[in-house]
Amino acid sequence: MVRLLGATASAVLLIGCQRTAPAHAKITALKAEPSFLAAGVTGQLCFSVEDATHLTVDPPVEQLLPASHHCTDITPKQTTTYTLTAYGPDDKPEKKSLEVKVGPPQPRVASLTARPLSVKRGRQVKVCFKVENAKSVTAKPGKLDRRTNCLIDYPKKTTTYQVVAHGDDREQDTGTVTVNVLR
Repeated sequence: MVRLLGATASAVLLIGCQRTAPAHAKITALKAEPSFLAAGVTGQLCFSVEDATHLTVDPPVEQLLPASHHCTDITPKQTTTYTLTAYGPDDKPEKKSLEVKVGPPQPRVASLTARPLSVKRGRQVKVCFKVENAKSVTAKPGKLDRRTNCLIDYPKKTTTYQVVAHGDDREQDTGTVTVNVLR
């Protein structure tokens, strides 16, 4: 009986002294928000890690600190594969990669002006605009002079003019300006 207690006590002591292997870093999530970006648009690269002591991302984005969940801004100019590497106390790397697709820049109404902003009924109004990255443009109401990118109109009541820059895949940007018609 004494011997059995001694063996049990020795086993308990040995278990308490066993060295555990250093933790291995684990990447639990890696995603881009959104996963498709128009050129020049900022998105986020988000990740979650466990047991990490330090991290790297290729291509570099910012200094990253290990966190259970973290997001960092990205603005890739072209389709880019980001590789997150997490190192744990065992210094063994764990890697995960993610491709962020980049498409053409979004269409944009860059400027929109009306002259004058207040007019007597039936007097001429000129609404001029500039667009960027547009495949096509719609503008209304009034007559569009494509040479100058201006609408010419003679409003009888207060009118809101609208310019829509259309891009690929139904992307669009809309600008409006209102001209007040005096009585």
